[in-house]
Amino acid sequence: MKQLILAGALAALLAPNRLAAEDVESLHAFHVNLDFKPGWTLQLHARVRTFEDIGAFNQFRVGPILIWQAKPRFTVLAGYYFTNQHARALHTSSTVQRLWSGGQYRVARGETWSVDARGMLERFIPAGLPEYWRWRNRAMLNKTTRIGELYVSGEGLVHRGVWFGQYTSGLKWKVNPRVTLGAGYEYRQTMSGPASHVIGTYFQWSAYHHVPPHTN
Repeated sequence: MKQLILAGALAALLAPNRLAAEDVESLHAFHVNLDFKPGWTLQLHARVRTFEDIGAFNQFRVGPILIWQAKPRFTVLAGYYFTNQHARALHTSSTVQRLWSGGQYRVARGETWSVDARGMLERFIPAGLPEYWRWRNRAMLNKTTRIGELYVSGEGLVHRGVWFGQYTSGLKWKVNPRVTLGAGYEYRQTMSGPASHVIGTYFQWSAYHHVPPHTN
């Protein structure tokens, strides 16, 4: 399992840059963490996206994520999302349910840095359309600095036999023991059509804290 995740994550970093970006989007993620027992976290997730040069609503999704620190360097994740989204240009609305699970392995670490590899399998259930699978692999470098935690990642996704990539960088600040804020940039390719430049923000609140899991 570790080797499969690592191989996929490396492929993510090598995914080809096939398309020029033609849109600017924004993405805003919100998390509430409930650490209800040692090594276990229930994360309540919500996300809003805009597109068409940040001028139109694109997507809202919400759902729970279960995080289990199975080993000191290995984390198991599983979740469910309900998504309402609008199509480009026509802005027609549709809904999608998504079930997913996977694992994350800490490949290497130092005093102020770490490298993680993650693999996930997703099942999409769109309303009125055929269901489908998607596999995704990510490699992420985290670096602790005086101003916060820097991160850089590359992710490869496989949808119906087509590979495409998503590449991110950003910074997270722990403003107090329970609240983390973040901002970043993502270059997001799609299976077909133009890629996008995405400006992201991040908010996380540890509402109930028992033992901090590894959630990078």
